[in-house]
Amino acid sequence: MLNTLFKSDFMPHGMCYLWEPGLVWLHVVSDALIFLSYISIPLTLIYILKQRSDLIFSKIMALFGAFVLLCGFTHLLSVWNVWNGTYWFSGGVKSLTALVSVATAYMLWKLVPSLKEIPTVEKLKIEVERREKAEAELSQKAQKLAQESHRLAELNDELKAFAYASSHDLKSPLRGIKQLASWIEEDLEDEGMELPDDSKEHFELLKSRITRMERLLDDLLEYSKAGHATGDISEVNVKSTAEDLFELLNTKGTVTLHMDDSLPSFDTVEQPFSLVLRNLLDNAIKHSDKSDGHVWVGFNDQNTHYEFSVTDDGPGVKPEDFEKIVKIFSKLKPKDEVEGSGMGLAIINKIINRVGGRLNFECEEGKGLTVKFTWPKQIQKNPSHSNNEEIADAAI
Repeated sequence: MLNTLFKSDFMPHGMCYLWEPGLVWLHVVSDALIFLSYISIPLTLIYILKQRSDLIFSKIMALFGAFVLLCGFTHLLSVWNVWNGTYWFSGGVKSLTALVSVATAYMLWKLVPSLKEIPTVEKLKIEVERREKAEAELSQKAQKLAQESHRLAELNDELKAFAYASSHDLKSPLRGIKQLASWIEEDLEDEGMELPDDSKEHFELLKSRITRMERLLDDLLEYSKAGHATGDISEVNVKSTAEDLFELLNTKGTVTLHMDDSLPSFDTVEQPFSLVLRNLLDNAIKHSDKSDGHVWVGFNDQNTHYEFSVTDDGPGVKPEDFEKIVKIFSKLKPKDEVEGSGMGLAIINKIINRVGGRLNFECEEGKGLTVKFTWPKQIQKNPSHSNNEEIADAAI
């Protein structure tokens, strides 16, 4: 088969040209140049594919390169056959070229839908201009946002400083009024005079209103600081902390505390966590309507967070009032029935949201209220107070 493939018993092409020198060299030079050009094309395609392996048409480019290379060899064999007659070998190369050319044509037709979707250079230019314009507008908006953010931060610092200072300035005259009321009572007692029952009641009411106002100012100050997980990160023993807070708050001794034995010890910002727990225990004790009330502190481990719960056996809260009780100054009972500013749950909610936790309520009316909150197991300490806050703290 090889002998047949490479035998040159046939008449060379030169004889067809009658060995006319001009005609012979016209065909030889032309086929040689075509061969060299065809060889350079696949080499260029190989270089492009190495530089840009991400091209989506890499397969068709490789197939096209093979087709061009084989076409080049057919022209090289045409030069060879001017003086030799190896037409079986030439025909074999042409048949292989035919197969590759058919495959290339088929793959190219399959690419037609994709080629239609490729945007033109003009469209790409318009798209680039549009994106550059959008990026410029976005950059301007980002600069404005940064300026507004800086301005709001300054205003926020000023408001915090005002809250600290105003709390101190407003509490001073209140203490003076309360002291004056006590002095009047002492002066009347020294003179042997006794106030009428109505006046005594009015004096007690005056002092209770002053105490309530002081509590309100304290809670306003606490609310302005809430949401900032300030303080050093230290180990908090939840059970021990709850016991200490409950003992401090349960002044009448009419409520019993029950705690889950699995309450953890973990590293966190102690002051905000203790503030949340104190407010919840205070609410549970304050709303107890029994002579022998009970409060339960529960615990559940939830992957990245701990879930704590404080449950009382008081009258509870209607589910439709859950959103109301976390709003600032919101109270479900008259101020004279239950002491407080109505800011406890608002402060708690703000702190818990700030650290990335959640506050939830569960209740059956008449069967007490369960307040659940989640607290991250790991918390990053916020930056220290701003200069304005430090100045305000020093002023107070």
